[in-house]
Amino acid sequence: VDDVTAAIAAACPDGVDLWWEALREPDFDAAIASLAESGRMVLMAGRDARPPFPVGPFYVKQARLLGFVMFKAAAEVQAAAAEAINGWLASEKLRGPIARVLPLAETAEAHRLQEEATIHRRGGVTGKIVIEP
Repeated sequence: VDDVTAAIAAACPDGVDLWWEALREPDFDAAIASLAESGRMVLMAGRDARPPFPVGPFYVKQARLLGFVMFKAAAEVQAAAAEAINGWLASEKLRGPIARVLPLAETAEAHRLQEEATIHRRGGVTGKIVIEP
C-alpha cells in the first residue's frame, strides 16, 4: 500500500481504535489522522527518537498515548505472548508482512534497506526483511 493513511480511512472511516507503532521515527501526523475519537497509540520503538508531536490534533481526539517495552515484561508474560503469537502465525490468523527476501550473502543490503526505511524514511520498504541461508 502506497498511502497507508488513505487505505486506513477507506477501510475505517471513523478511524482505528488502536495504533501500534513500531517504527524508530514514527509519523505521528499519519497515526493521529488515522485514530478514532478516544483512540489509543502504543509506542514500542524509538528509544532515542525525538520526532515532532502534533499536540493539537492529538488532544482534540481525546486520544491516549502508551509506551510498551517488551523486555520489561515478566518472563511468564513474554512466554505466554510468544506462545499465542506463534499459534496465530501457524494458523495464519496473524501474518507478518514480508517486504523482501534476500540471501545471507546480501545481509549488508538488507541492513541498508532497513536503515533507509526507518532512519531516512526512504526506499519504500514496508514489512519485514527476511534473510535466508
